Amino acid sequence: MCQKVETGMAARVKALALAAWMMSGYACLGLIWCILLRVCAAKLLPRLAYFTAGKPIGNDAPCGKPECDFSQVWPAGLLARAHQYATIYDPAAFWTARRALVFAGAGRVDWIYPPPMLLPAMLVSHLPFEWGFAAWTAVMTLGALAILRWSGVSWPVAVIGMCSPAALWNLELGQVGTLMGALLLGSLLMAPRAPLRAGILAGLLVLKPQFGLLLPAVFGARRAYPAIIAAAMTAALCIILTLALLQGGAWAAYARSGLPAAGAILRAPFALGYQQFGVPVFWMLRSFGAGTGVSYAAQAAVSAACLAAAWRLWRHDRLAPVPRAAITLCLALLATPYGFTYDMVAYSIALAMLAEARGWRIDPLDALLWLWPALCPVIVMRTGLLLTPLVVAIAAGRMFGRATPVPSGYARVTS
Repeated sequence: MCQKVETGMAARVKALALAAWMMSGYACLGLIWCILLRVCAAKLLPRLAYFTAGKPIGNDAPCGKPECDFSQVWPAGLLARAHQYATIYDPAAFWTARRALVFAGAGRVDWIYPPPMLLPAMLVSHLPFEWGFAAWTAVMTLGALAILRWSGVSWPVAVIGMCSPAALWNLELGQVGTLMGALLLGSLLMAPRAPLRAGILAGLLVLKPQFGLLLPAVFGARRAYPAIIAAAMTAALCIILTLALLQGGAWAAYARSGLPAAGAILRAPFALGYQQFGVPVFWMLRSFGAGTGVSYAAQAAVSAACLAAAWRLWRHDRLAPVPRAAITLCLALLATPYGFTYDMVAYSIALAMLAEARGWRIDPLDALLWLWPALCPVIVMRTGLLLTPLVVAIAAGRMFGRATPVPSGYARVTS
């Protein structure tokens, strides 16, 4: 009898400890997210004065650029419409042009995107600068929501994803990570059941190709030939449209000046600048003091390992679609040599999808993983070390450990 009482008390204590652990996760998540929302609003709301009070354009902290990264999109679109491709891809010339077109005190930011990204930039440049930012942000957000819903993501998860720290950072910067992440996640979710749609979404990643490095392994492992064909045709259509509207001058300027500028940004000594928001293994090792050669070799090895892991993960249907897609998103972040925390929106949505599948049971580590895009620069400023790849690897391992394997009798072997 005494033993039964002790067992019952131990079970209650364990249940209370588990409940306290989960409540601490919610408390951590809610507190930090509220702080982030307040900070984001404090940076975005003053921009409304451009519309209502005739306030002159100025630099937005902490970007040092008007409307942050959007101040490269809008002038690049104007210059592309004027066929000034050499100016767009030459860092010094582009900085001079931006100051003339947007704001004389604008900080430097280089345009290193491939020419297909000039197509949406040209469209938004038809609007005034401030209205262009509002339209650009609305299209990125609503487009991502539409793709997520089309891919089967629930409304609660989609909304939570749009409110994640990574998505708020995109909103502030005027970046494209929210839309690109939705394209990648949608492609992964649709690959098992709608390969043609998956391929179309994958092909659109030609706008920012480092997002889709693992998709050839995913589609190849499944022998998803419709996805491969659709992705190739969609990417080819984007390239043909670029050639038709911009001729070959944009691609020549990109090869001559854009790619070297991107390489210079990647190889720059690690400092408390844009690199503190970085994702790649390359920058993590640079923050640890490793040389360029060692960092390149390590990044290449990790990228190759991620490709092999993605192939093995998608060769058989041994995991449910959502955990498999979530793990692949983590592998994609580890594989890319160039990425930032605003590229972690799809990762944040995947974490929310997994939490939804668990009945929204989370703990402090779940909260930490979801909040990491906001915590990353704080940790770098305090320690000088970039730890994002380690955090992403922990997330991937946790996802794999929690995933319930599909019974082998029901697994579809694609070989």
